[in-house]
Amino acid sequence: MSKVLIVYGTKTGCTKGVAEEIGKTMTALGATADVVAAVDEVDVAGYDAFVVGSGVRAGSWHGSVKKWVAENAETLKSVPTAFFTTCLTMGTEPEKAPEVRSYTDKLIEDTGVRPVDIGLFAGMNDPSAFNLPERLVLKAIKAPQGDFRDYEAVAAWSQEVTGKLGLV
Repeated sequence: MSKVLIVYGTKTGCTKGVAEEIGKTMTALGATADVVAAVDEVDVAGYDAFVVGSGVRAGSWHGSVKKWVAENAETLKSVPTAFFTTCLTMGTEPEKAPEVRSYTDKLIEDTGVRPVDIGLFAGMNDPSAFNLPERLVLKAIKAPQGDFRDYEAVAAWSQEVTGKLGLV
């Protein structure tokens, strides 16, 4: 049985939910999936593939995930790896997918890790999960409130990328 490590970074829990759905789908397809936060200590040895994802803040992946990818770049370059990004924009303005993709492209450029695929998923805006300055910024830019995550889209991508990662 193939083992995949799914690493995520999140502030509000949005990306955790997406990472857990990816793990659930890959497990249903026969892989063993471990889902962990980028801030957790984890030994990367023994995994057949990696999936790494982050939410977006101010046009960038979370620092903890960027750090995790940089610290594990040599391993990620030698084992099949996929990236995913969650972003509110994907749920409200899907035509901006190239802009959302560019947040991941920056990480690829900085680390040299070349993923087999990149998933782009809608995020959420739950004001109670943000501090006052963040809520004020979201209000000023008129960010829509709600949970725009599409778990069917996440599961479909997960099924496709499971094969690309060589897990089944």
